[in-house]
Amino acid sequence: MASFQLRQFHFFKREALEDLPAAFAQPELLLASDGGDLMFLADAAGHVHIVTRPFLVHSFAAGSGAPGTRITQMVHIRQARMLLTVEENVTAATSRPAIRLWPVDRLLRQADVAPVAVKYQQPSTTPYPLTAVAATPSVSQIALGFAGGHIVLIRGGILKGRAIKQRTLHVAPEPVTNLHFVTTDSAGTGVTLFATTTAQTMAFDTAGAKADPVILEERGCGIGCSLASADERELVVARDEAIYFYTADGRGPCFAFDAPKVLLRRFKHYLLLATAAPSAMAPAAATDDDDDAIAAAGVPDPAESRVYSYNDATTFTILDTKNKLVAYTGVVAGGVRGVATEWGSVFVLGGRGTLDLFSEKDLLDKLDILYRQNLYPLAVKMAQNGNYDTASVAGIYRRYGDWLYAKDEFDSAMAQYMQTIGFVEPSYVIRKYLDAQRLGNLTGYLQELHAAGMATSDHTTLLLNCYTKLRDEERLDRFIHTQEDYQFDVDTAIHVCRQAGFYDQALYLADKFAKTDVYLKLKIEDQGDVAAALEYMCRLDDADVSAYLARFGRTCLGTLPRETTKLLVDVCIKGMDARAHAARGSSSLSSAAAGTVPLMSMRRIQHLFADQPEWLAAFLECVIERRQQQQQQQQQGHGQQKPDNPVPSNEGSADEYSGGAAASDEDADLRSAWTTLLELYLCGVESPLQEPLPAERRRTPKERALELLRGSRANIDWDRAYILCATSGFTEGVAALHEQRGDTAALLGLYIEHDDLPSMRRLLAAQGGAQPELYIKALHYFARNPQLAGGEELLAECLETIEKRGLMSPLRVLQALGGSDQSGVTLGMVRGYIMRQIGAASNRIEYNRAAVAASAAERKALGAKLEALRTKPVVFQSTKCTSCMAPLDLPSVHFLCKHSYHQRCLGDVGDSCPRCQAENQRLEDQRQEQEAGAKQHDAFFERLRAADDGFDVVAGWFSKSPFAFARLVDQ
Repeated sequence: MASFQLRQFHFFKREALEDLPAAFAQPELLLASDGGDLMFLADAAGHVHIVTRPFLVHSFAAGSGAPGTRITQMVHIRQARMLLTVEENVTAATSRPAIRLWPVDRLLRQADVAPVAVKYQQPSTTPYPLTAVAATPSVSQIALGFAGGHIVLIRGGILKGRAIKQRTLHVAPEPVTNLHFVTTDSAGTGVTLFATTTAQTMAFDTAGAKADPVILEERGCGIGCSLASADERELVVARDEAIYFYTADGRGPCFAFDAPKVLLRRFKHYLLLATAAPSAMAPAAATDDDDDAIAAAGVPDPAESRVYSYNDATTFTILDTKNKLVAYTGVVAGGVRGVATEWGSVFVLGGRGTLDLFSEKDLLDKLDILYRQNLYPLAVKMAQNGNYDTASVAGIYRRYGDWLYAKDEFDSAMAQYMQTIGFVEPSYVIRKYLDAQRLGNLTGYLQELHAAGMATSDHTTLLLNCYTKLRDEERLDRFIHTQEDYQFDVDTAIHVCRQAGFYDQALYLADKFAKTDVYLKLKIEDQGDVAAALEYMCRLDDADVSAYLARFGRTCLGTLPRETTKLLVDVCIKGMDARAHAARGSSSLSSAAAGTVPLMSMRRIQHLFADQPEWLAAFLECVIERRQQQQQQQQQGHGQQKPDNPVPSNEGSADEYSGGAAASDEDADLRSAWTTLLELYLCGVESPLQEPLPAERRRTPKERALELLRGSRANIDWDRAYILCATSGFTEGVAALHEQRGDTAALLGLYIEHDDLPSMRRLLAAQGGAQPELYIKALHYFARNPQLAGGEELLAECLETIEKRGLMSPLRVLQALGGSDQSGVTLGMVRGYIMRQIGAASNRIEYNRAAVAASAAERKALGAKLEALRTKPVVFQSTKCTSCMAPLDLPSVHFLCKHSYHQRCLGDVGDSCPRCQAENQRLEDQRQEQEAGAKQHDAFFERLRAADDGFDVVAGWFSKSPFAFARLVDQ
């Protein structure tokens, strides 16, 4: 008994055709069809009926009409539009089959058409019935198979009524059951003949001179139980246990279907089988009234089965080989006499003259049947094989997933949902699997979503959250490292990994996609790996390093101060160099690049060292030292030594001492660095850079401050430095500042304030010659502090210098020495000075007295001379002209100064002697000056206040007779 293990459905609708042409009522009909829009019926009388689509019949006599003869085989050669018929005498054992070729198109126009007789020779002396026949599409070859086992090949111009060649390909010990030609290449030159006997399945290459058979299998099949597929170039053989597929190389797959087969045909991708139906298993034939019930149930109702005798019924089955199911099964009363696949349908000719039409249901109806039985995998497969659009197939997967989900089969349901990606909204699936227990399924779905490029940033976030909640680091790594196009939002991925503590994965993404800011945050803030962060920064360009150091520098300094400080120094120096190049318009730096130079300066870095002053000192030391070295190298490169810049004043533009606006920024940086470093030293901060030095070589902060003050003239902010040194009580620094500024008076005042006699002595020795007024200030100091060690000696030196250079009048000196209650100078200390001054005064008195007497005598002589000129005649005795020294002659001119001239020699000089005119003019100018000076009272009092000896000023003033020009004012 046959056992149907395949699922059975009614995907075909069966309809019994009525009102058929009379040809269908003939007994013992033979049906032939080959998809050429025609059906051929041969009756027992030897007539062939051609049935066209509207069931119009064209009949002609294909047999000879001899008693006992009938048409035993028909083959429609569709490509050549020829019908091959085989006529045999079924009553005579020695009859020779007649093979004829009929032109179909001519037969449709007229009934009286002469056929082409195929001539051949019997392959043996004993005639055997012709059991199989086949022809190539061009009818260039015809193969004949006999019950005696002979396979004969006829080649040549067969359609022209002659056979060129005939040969026996094979002689089998058993009858030949089927023959099929198959073209094995696209050009149509290679032809393979498949042959089956009751015991063997063979293949022949008919192109060769000798065609040895290829035994495909040592089993055969019955007559009508094989077919050839021209498209797939394969042979299909139906045996009782299964259906087998062969190519010219051997057997291929098989399709298990256990039933005794009596007929095999093909329709699309279906196989049409007629099987002998035992009475106990043959189902009832379906009618139109039963279609709805059959569709709802999917298979015939066994309760309504009718019993047929074995010989009176044949089961007709339609197998879907693609979907591995039975698309239809039913009983044909009287057996199946023929099957035709024409006009998109299947026609089955029954033994009782019935013709059943089998129409394939549309795909939606098939799917609806499968849905009702929850056969979703089969529905998917059928939809795919039926060229269903992808979106519709995805809809089937969704329905299948929903059904599985409702049954709590979450894993299987997710497998279906994954097939809907791109067609079903992801949120539809995601909402179902948000429960923590189903995160594994959700993770797989989200992975596929990303692989398909359909994920959004929200999906990425959710997937990464799934990985992190499941602590599935392996899959997280694989997801991140194996992506080729990275169809996800990188920023979101980094954020999620960082938030969940998967720092390595976040770092990988940040590094791969140049997310420098995030990378450094992870290294510094999350992992605390400052060393790696600094190494990473070193690979960046200067502008980026500057920006990130400004952001993370303070944290880095707290962990690795030495390395961070070194990097800050490098960046700062590069920034200075870049700005210098840009300002000079260097050819190595274009104007476009000048706008991108690092902007980090020392003033913008110093706040990073807020809680680490010692490293700030180290930073400033390095920057100042390296910058000074660069400047020295540049100066040496130009072949000249740049002179020291003068100490800058706080007044005026910075360009006056910084070399112009181009260097103003750098000068401001260096001044700020210098001042800050000085302040650190004064606060006692010691740079860690001194730690490797031996103790004897280390310098205290105050010593370094003093060194800094003495070596930084070009970058000093004098006012601020002075305030720092003064408020810190750093006397040496204040002195150094006064030295730099050249303010010796202030420097002396500083020494006086701190009673620093050795420094005072050095200063007076070095600067006293150029600035003798220093001795006056020192005199006042020593007059108040004669008790100091060495003070009396220094007092004597000051008095000697003042006396020698006449810096002060003796009266002022005495006032300075004893004019104050705080003076401690004794007479013995200044006795020598007083005695020298008294002696000098006495000498001056004697000198002045002599000068007064001489002046009085001169005045008296001049007065007598003037009186004589007024009252007495003047005798002119000169005989020569004072001008030309020639003897005088008249007219001549004589002057009271005793000079005589020719009148002609005087010219236009007027009444003044040419020889004495210059002296007279000088005296006149002096007189006018004295007259004008008599009115300049402010100048007189100013000189009186500034003079050390006021009496000398008054006496000098009176010597010029200022009152001689006074005018009385009438009151």
